[in-house]
Amino acid sequence: MDRPTIIQGAIIDSWVERAGPSRREPRLVLQVAPSGRPDDLLIVEGAASLVPDRGWLQDLGENLCHGSPVAAEGRLNLAGQFRATRIDLAR
Repeated sequence: MDRPTIIQGAIIDSWVERAGPSRREPRLVLQVAPSGRPDDLLIVEGAASLVPDRGWLQDLGENLCHGSPVAAEGRLNLAGQFRATRIDLAR
């Protein structure tokens, strides 16, 4: 579980959580249906700064990207959450 992994799939749900006392910057959360395993939904979390395009970030925060392809690189933790270090989005 400690080696980097790449997840590819489609965005099912998305939101942006504001920075707060425990976080210095906003966090992006994606619910992803992995390619080839669409019933195995996965939560992908990462810093909002991983999305350099403000338009994308706004659309993700407003749930306008459902069905969009996504690839995320990161690590799966013991709690079953995927912590992204890179996110690639396409429309």
